[in-house]
Amino acid sequence: METLEEREPAQNEAQELREEIKARADFYRMLKDLYFRALTQDEIDAMAQTDYTELRAGKEESLMAEGFDDIFRYLRKRNTGTRQELSADHTGAFLGTRVIAGKQAMPYESLFRDESGLLMRGPRTEVFRAYKEARIMLPEGMNIPEDHLAFEFEFMAILCDRAVACLDQGDWSGCDAQLALQEEFFEAHIASWFDLFYDRAMNFVQTRFYRGVLKVTKAYLDEEPASLAGARAAIASCDASSQAA
Repeated sequence: METLEEREPAQNEAQELREEIKARADFYRMLKDLYFRALTQDEIDAMAQTDYTELRAGKEESLMAEGFDDIFRYLRKRNTGTRQELSADHTGAFLGTRVIAGKQAMPYESLFRDESGLLMRGPRTEVFRAYKEARIMLPEGMNIPEDHLAFEFEFMAILCDRAVACLDQGDWSGCDAQLALQEEFFEAHIASWFDLFYDRAMNFVQTRFYRGVLKVTKAYLDEEPASLAGARAAIASCDASSQAA
């Protein structure tokens, strides 16, 4: 018979995994909001009051720390013109009103993966199919193509939510299936083009704030394959422990 001492490590591991996956969902949603639209004054003020110490912990001298440092230092000097400056930078870079050498830096997969360099191409269809198969659809009336980076980040967050729900039900195989779907989508529809977007967008954004956003995003996505692999290994361990009991 399994003792309480034997059961506790497995329970702790499952709880740690739950918190890790939930934190990934929160981080993806934070990134989604930063790319989808310009920040409001309330959001700017809230970000300025955020303590980034925990997010930077253990990552000193890294691209992640550098990015958060850019964000914090920019917001620390905010003034009455900050919201307008950030809005103009977001619009110029991510909404495509700024053109350099005939190119734009809008965060759409089609723009970077399709040979034509145009929107509404094959990658958008692939992403739409992935959403449909997962029974996730954009809100009615949304006229933004499905392969916008913000929507892809929200998709990853939703899969994280589903993985947590499976954990709460003790459904190890269901949780692993959600993580496997994340791995597949991430490799096909985020890792496949984000670096191209990053390199171009760094030449388009004009504020230290959005340079920081890009750096934080790249640093986070660079770690995502290892995070997913670690989460799946933890799931296998928890499942094995539960079967042994």
